Amino acid sequence: MRTHTSPGDTRPTSPRGRLHVFLGIGPGAGKTYAMLAEARRLTGAGVDVVAGLVETHGRADTEAMLQTLERVPPRQLRHRVMTFDELDVDGLLARHPAVALVDELAHSCAPGSRHDKRWEDVEELLDGGIDVITSLNVQHLDSLHDAVETLTGVAQRETVPDAVVAAADRVEFIDITPGQLRARIADRDVLTAGTATTALSAFFDADRLAALREMALGWLDERDLLDAAHRAAAGDTGARRASTERVVAALTGAPEGEHVLRRASQIAATVGGELVGVHVREPSGLTEAEPAWLAGQRRLLAELGGRYAELAGIDVATTVLDFARGESARQVVLGATRRSRRQELLHGSVINKAIRDAGPIEVHVIPARRPAKHVVPAGLAAPPPPRRVALPAQRRLTAWVLAVVSPAVITLGLVPLRSSLGLAGALLCALAAVVAVALLGGVRPALLATAVAFVSADFFYTQPLHSLRIARLVDLVGLATFAIVSVAVGGLIDLLTRQGVQVARANAEADNLARLAADSVAAPDGLTAVVGSIRRTFDLDAVTLLDRQDAGWQVEAAAGRTRLEHPDEAGYSVEIACGRVLALAGTRLTDADATLLRTFLDQLRVARERALLYDVGDTQRLATE
Repeated sequence: MRTHTSPGDTRPTSPRGRLHVFLGIGPGAGKTYAMLAEARRLTGAGVDVVAGLVETHGRADTEAMLQTLERVPPRQLRHRVMTFDELDVDGLLARHPAVALVDELAHSCAPGSRHDKRWEDVEELLDGGIDVITSLNVQHLDSLHDAVETLTGVAQRETVPDAVVAAADRVEFIDITPGQLRARIADRDVLTAGTATTALSAFFDADRLAALREMALGWLDERDLLDAAHRAAAGDTGARRASTERVVAALTGAPEGEHVLRRASQIAATVGGELVGVHVREPSGLTEAEPAWLAGQRRLLAELGGRYAELAGIDVATTVLDFARGESARQVVLGATRRSRRQELLHGSVINKAIRDAGPIEVHVIPARRPAKHVVPAGLAAPPPPRRVALPAQRRLTAWVLAVVSPAVITLGLVPLRSSLGLAGALLCALAAVVAVALLGGVRPALLATAVAFVSADFFYTQPLHSLRIARLVDLVGLATFAIVSVAVGGLIDLLTRQGVQVARANAEADNLARLAADSVAAPDGLTAVVGSIRRTFDLDAVTLLDRQDAGWQVEAAAGRTRLEHPDEAGYSVEIACGRVLALAGTRLTDADATLLRTFLDQLRVARERALLYDVGDTQRLATE
């Protein structure tokens, strides 16, 4: 058995509980038995130990060990036709033992539970000052997800963020050899009858178990190296956050982005650096839908302890490299392209350009694990057509009137000068009218102005006069050229005008969000005092901060004309802390506003999770000094 302590077992008493993890390479390694043995040792030493939830899997020796311990009965939750036993967090907090046993850290809780994951239950117990002893298999560490899937062919749906386990005060690796574990399986001491033969040729293959053991030892070695680096930088309590080494991972929002992120996280962990995820938007002047998988990749990035940045640039490779240089990053991680050869010929290769222009920056290209097979989730519809920026109604009406009147008046008014101006001069003057109409009302009134100018010039300036026939080829070419130039200029002016409105709106939103961020930072009691700022910024009907209690939802703070009593009454809601939900309702939200609001709420939740994680890490580090 290999034991890793961080920062040690002799630290002073802290308000936060200590976490002790038994790590194994698979079922039957002896994690639960070792956990119960440790509980019996502590009980014999006079420590108050309670079993919160222990999975015995019907094994007689494990059941016998458990019978000697006090237990808090699990909560029974019914979902559809099934009844599940889940950890009674409230019962343990009320009992408040010195140590609680909570098996299977990566377990997904049944619907209706206090949290989605058992590791979140454990975090709440630790926050309540209760030490927790738990168990975990190495394949459930989030950073090893892809490597384990490649090795076993099975994707693990239940994972634990590495930061949770890395922050544990003690990690004990149950170092059982593949041969010993296979012998246990063969004796049917672990699995149910009839499954041992199949298991030995599948997951419990000797080579797979040996590879899992190497993964576990490698992960523990990396954790030890990071702990040593943090202790060496103990003079700066924020050393983990302020690492001088940075690894930049480019996120495209494609399905394979999570694989790229996990590999980048491993690279960052190896060098003890900070992970930064970057997404580059190519400005087009249009409101574009966010890539389908980008939100999930931002959440994964936060769980991996990284931070997110969003940039705008036409040249993706140059934009990412410029950002990396500004961050003093020495490594950039890119995913292998899925562009066809034709697309690369038309748009160029981001990877080739990044490698060519990187200079001293190392560029890592992560190959795809498999051919693309992901589909957009059924509940996610195709993005709607880009919304045009609406111009004021009075302005549009004026443009439509001028589109008819101004070209006709100009061409008619210049008739006395027809002999000297000619068709070209009249069309040039009419083009000024088209430009003015496009500035006022956009491309559609400009098209009408072009048509009116075309007909008027044909009628008054081409031979035969006062008819719509064109006798000379040069006049036909002149009129056609005028039409093409007018349409192009009108469209360009329309795009620039609407972009100007978008920029003004974006600046106003940025100013509002900056004031909101300042309010959040300056507020003495955190999120409670900022609900009014959120309502004003997004022009919402109601914003309510709800706290989940045993008796139901309790309103902690509210702003607006209506009062929300439950998250289901809200149009949008986000859990910003354990049991605290920010609920929002608004009838005046446009699609663009709703997108911005969702992005803000997502970033608010991520920021809170990272802040809590850093606070926990700093508390543990300070307690050892």
